[in-house]
Amino acid sequence: MDHNAKVESRIYWQYKNAPKLIALLLTLPTIAQAQIEEQIAKIKAILDIDNAEGEQLDICGRIAGYSKRPVGTFYPTCSSSAVSDELFRRMIKSKIYKNNSIATIDDVATAMNYILDTEARILDGQDMTMRPVFFEYLDIGSQKLVADYDLIPRPQGVKLRSARFLTYKPFGFGPHYANFRAPFWHGDGIQFYTNLKLTLTIANGMLSGALTASAGVVVSDVDITLIYTLSDDSTVTERLVTDAGGQFSTMLNVGDDFTVVARAQVLTPLCEWENVESGEVITNIFFNGAVTYNGLYTYRG
Repeated sequence: MDHNAKVESRIYWQYKNAPKLIALLLTLPTIAQAQIEEQIAKIKAILDIDNAEGEQLDICGRIAGYSKRPVGTFYPTCSSSAVSDELFRRMIKSKIYKNNSIATIDDVATAMNYILDTEARILDGQDMTMRPVFFEYLDIGSQKLVADYDLIPRPQGVKLRSARFLTYKPFGFGPHYANFRAPFWHGDGIQFYTNLKLTLTIANGMLSGALTASAGVVVSDVDITLIYTLSDDSTVTERLVTDAGGQFSTMLNVGDDFTVVARAQVLTPLCEWENVESGEVITNIFFNGAVTYNGLYTYRG
């Protein structure tokens, strides 16, 4: 509330041009504005869960019931550490809902939509169990919170089953009738597809490559091992590191006749190592025992 504006709106018209009277009337409202309203606004900003960070968010957590931040193993550090601000916000929202919800089916569904900021449904198993169903992928951190930290409010004695993700459209026509062959869900529990791909190309004496993956997978600072197989069947290895975009390159200096593959190990959001290997690049192509063209150059014919 703007106390000054409130007072000015109530001054009689004949006193509108009396500056000393107006200044006198605004004395107390000005003090109230500075010492009450502005301080309340600061407190409100401090306790804004969506915008609070660091220690301010810890204060919100203590009010909701968390004496300190929970500790867990989360990507990308994959080491035991306190949860990030983003995940802690969701845990605080969950705690608030648990403290105030009567945990009906509608309440639980509303809580999930609010806590996880996504569309969700609740399946009542009719056997004292319920199962969350999501229609889009959640980040791995949120999936782990749902699976391991009892994030979803639930009635006493009711078990929360593993979540399911329905991103397919299994009924109806689609390209090449593919929708009729689509599975109904991706499987129970935490789901994530890395879609790792490692590619190599050779041009103008330069070997370059790229490591690509699904959103959420860190492809920077990944060790790449290049394995060259020379014409005498001996092997030479070279190690590179990807840049911020997952790119890497090196000048070729192992001769003209060789094949090369690239290999890497990538830490996934599940905190598991996944191996990825490129296709083999051949610098000389043989046909009936004879070299037909040098693979270092583009050939059409």
